[in-house]
Order: sequence, then structure tokens, then C-alpha cells
Amino acid sequence: MTTVRCLQCGTVNLVSNEVCTPCGAELRATPRPDDDPSPRVYTNAIPPYTGPSDGIGPTFHLFKNNFWLIAKIVFVIVAPFEVFKALSVRQAQIDWQLSLGLFVMQLTCNFLVVPALFYALLKVTQPGTAPSLNEAYRWSLSKLPKLALASVLSWVITGLGFLFLIIPGIILSLTFALVYPIAVFEKGSASDALRRSAQLTRGHRWNIFLACFVIGLLVGVVNMGTGGVLGILILNGITFWPLEAALAIVTDIFAEAFTVLSLVIYVGILRTLESGQSVIE
Repeated sequence: MTTVRCLQCGTVNLVSNEVCTPCGAELRATPRPDDDPSPRVYTNAIPPYTGPSDGIGPTFHLFKNNFWLIAKIVFVIVAPFEVFKALSVRQAQIDWQLSLGLFVMQLTCNFLVVPALFYALLKVTQPGTAPSLNEAYRWSLSKLPKLALASVLSWVITGLGFLFLIIPGIILSLTFALVYPIAVFEKGSASDALRRSAQLTRGHRWNIFLACFVIGLLVGVVNMGTGGVLGILILNGITFWPLEAALAIVTDIFAEAFTVLSLVIYVGILRTLESGQSVIE
């Protein structure tokens, strides 16, 4: 073998190199364990990322083809939370403490779902059978601390950007668009995940923005539908908490389209590195 693929960024290097030329990671030919899915094992399900359509199309197909798998992964985490909101929150006086508590609970649900969803989708596409919920969540537990810290850091920095001007905030949000998959799959600290996302998204941010915009429109249509049904019920004086919780769960499931999109873009950019094209200038 004369070449070896970097397990950090995916670039093909000469086997004589001790470190990867683009990212500086130590080169190893040893693959990951079978129980640890790697985004560097490619399938035609996710093409190299060269434009918005390379994110939109694969995201739509992955979401559609694995809808019940995604729904199950999301449901087991968010259902208790949404039932709690439907039963208790609407009867309580909303104050900052309750709002903060709900926000923290929502973030916790998100941090639990994301790595399990990544694991399940990569297991399905590499190829193989869908993993059990227990397997997906068992694998994801070790990923939570770094994922949570990296996400919070990216949100704080992006929020500061929005405080000054809208444009810097948008640019920062695109810069950190790949923090989720990087924090889950790559080694290093939370701050390394932010730097790595900035490197990988360089030269792709406009395409990422367009892909997010289109996926956002599709998710928005679903949210309008569920919100419309809930609004009609309220206007007619109907309060039925199981339906309220069910509509909220549907919204949560479709919101994971953005999680799928981040995985698709991440793997797609790594695939551009497969042919020796570096996104790190």
C-alpha cells in the first residue's frame, strides 16, 4: 500500500508521511472498531459536497428512507418531555425560571438524540442493518460531554456575533455548522471541534447557507401544519393534551432534518478530501 487515509480529516497521504499534510494528525492505517461507525467509510448515499444540492438531496433521501428509525430515536427521548409540557406547563404561570428550565431540558434532549442519530444513520449506510435503540444510545453516551461543551461554546460565540450585527452572526453560525458531527466523531477538545469546523466549512459556507435555507423551508411547512392544527383547537376552546404532545413530538422529529443535514455536509466535505482536494487552505 502506497497511500493511507487520514482518520482525522480523510485526506489521502503517502504512506511514508508520518503526519497528515492538511491537518497534521498522526497517520494510522488501522481502521476503527466495527462497533464504532466512521464517516470515512463512504457510500453513494452521500456524495462529495460541491454545492447545495449535494446536501439537500441526500438529506431528503436519508430522512425519508429512515424516517421510522429517526422517529424512534427521537420519540424515546422527547416524548416524556413533551408530555410533561402538555400536562403541566400550560397550567403554570410562565416565568424566567420555568423558561430556563424548559430550555435546559430541551437542550438535554437534543444532546442525547444527536450522537445516537448519527450512529444509527452511519450504521445503516455503511452498509448494515439498523441498530437497536439501546445500541445507539449506549454508543452515544461517551460523546455527550464534548458535544455539549462544543455546542455551548459555538452558541455563545455566534450569539455575540448577532449582538453586534446580523451578518457576523450568520457567518459564525455557518462557520460552526459542523460542530455536532466533529464533536461526535473526531478526537480533540471542544475548542478543537470549533477550529476544525471553521477549517472544513471554509469555501463552502455559501453552499451550506443555501442548503440550510431550503431544509428550513421544508421543516417550516411541517411546523406551520402542526401549529395550524393546534391554533384551530385553541380558537375552538378545545384542550386535549395528548394531541398537543403528539403535535410537538412530530415537530421535534422533523427538526432533526438539520441534524441529518449536518452529517451529510460533513461526510460530503470529507469525500472531497478523498480525492486529495483539501478544504484547508
